[in-house]
Amino acid sequence: MNKKRIVIIGGGSAGWITASILAKGLPSAEYDISLIESPDIPTIGVGEATIPPIIHLINYLDLDETDFINKIAGTYKYGIHFENWSTLGHSYMHAFGEIGKNSIDTSFTQMWLAYKSSLNLPPLNHFSPCAVAAYSNKFSRPSLPSDAHPEKYYPLSKLFYAYQFDAGLLAKYLKNIALNLGINYISDNVIKVTTDTDIGIESVTLTNNSVISADYFVDCSGTKGLLNKQALHCEYKCWDKYLPCDRAVVVQTKSLGAPFPYTKSIAMNAGWRWQIPLQTRTGNGYVYSSKHISDDEALNELSQALTDHEKINEYRVIKFQTGSLKTPWFKNSIALGLSGSFFEPLESTSIHMTHKYALELKNAFIYGTNMAEEATNFNAAFHKDSLSIRDFLIAHYCTTQRDDTSFWRDMQVLSRPQSLQSYLNEFEKTGEITLPQGNLFPYQSWLQILIGQQYLKNDITFTQNRPNQTDEEMKIFFTNIANSIQTEIDSLPTHSDFIRNENK
Repeated sequence: MNKKRIVIIGGGSAGWITASILAKGLPSAEYDISLIESPDIPTIGVGEATIPPIIHLINYLDLDETDFINKIAGTYKYGIHFENWSTLGHSYMHAFGEIGKNSIDTSFTQMWLAYKSSLNLPPLNHFSPCAVAAYSNKFSRPSLPSDAHPEKYYPLSKLFYAYQFDAGLLAKYLKNIALNLGINYISDNVIKVTTDTDIGIESVTLTNNSVISADYFVDCSGTKGLLNKQALHCEYKCWDKYLPCDRAVVVQTKSLGAPFPYTKSIAMNAGWRWQIPLQTRTGNGYVYSSKHISDDEALNELSQALTDHEKINEYRVIKFQTGSLKTPWFKNSIALGLSGSFFEPLESTSIHMTHKYALELKNAFIYGTNMAEEATNFNAAFHKDSLSIRDFLIAHYCTTQRDDTSFWRDMQVLSRPQSLQSYLNEFEKTGEITLPQGNLFPYQSWLQILIGQQYLKNDITFTQNRPNQTDEEMKIFFTNIANSIQTEIDSLPTHSDFIRNENK
């Protein structure tokens, strides 16, 4: 039986995530998998944070989480802290996990919306176990007592987390995993791609003149898209009319103190900057619109913001174009990672899309009987996920209240896709958002952003969601939920102590 040959073009996070998933999931008796990595191209490392589905990757690869965290200089993450996004001086968190405790017939969030003004309730973050833990600099994995009662509320069981890490170390770690699983590794540059009208990619030629052919190619070559974009001329749907930021200036700095268990997103004059604390350093970057600010101005603004931080490396400007391929799976070539789409790292989605669709590709190889049909389904799902992420990112910008710079004034009149406008219209009228099934960001994520952005005007309340209880009873209910969360979180170790204790 001839083995099917799969060749992955490009290393980095995307290449090695894909390689490890395919090597783990495809029988070696039936598949031969190679990865070609250029020795001259460094990992971009823009996205050094993730969202909770990353846990599925760790479990799938049977990795020891503690070892994984230590090898990638990782920290844990409960959410993203947004600062100056709505108005200067205002902040909030998009926290993972559930918010509060639902009643029998009404969700907690709808009760909070109904009573937030009349009872002068605390902000939504006070009722999120993940937000309270993050701002308390505490960490634990979720836990539930063995004798838990189904009617009682256990805040620690609602803790959802992700990771923050050094992208270069992640690639190195997964490279070792993939090599141990039998991946063939080639360190060389692709100098020529030969295409075929019927099959797509026929072969690639390396600098040593060797010609590599395969049944399938996976394009993990980064934003340049060596195969699908350049060689096959697949259509790239650009989103710059919705998301005008097109550059980032990045730098690593020494840690100022103990790492906190969340990512920071701080709005700037022409975009926003991230701050991601790792065990050994802090990752920083300023995502901005080149139509509103020059590279030098952006570098200077970031430098001013990091006055108290000691640099580890030099500032580096990265150009990008937000958008997605219309057909990431085209003929025999599948684009994953930055080759298939670029989402600015506002909600840490890029690595998620890589490992989700690497798993989808693995499943297509194993269970698919009609590969053209598998490609169609793959592309449809990818397109749906891409647009849902796009809309969620746009919502952060177009709901701002800021008008202090030309960038933020332009954001207030930003073009909105009809899908996003429908969500916003529904939210204004009902406090609800009807999202597609399986949407990456659920209603509670949208609620935290829209409330945090102070999108609701004139203290609108939704009294139709009030249960049949007195205001005093509801005040006690909300107070008990908040107190229960804080009491439970207070018992947890600090984030740093948790990491330290895991290493003993």
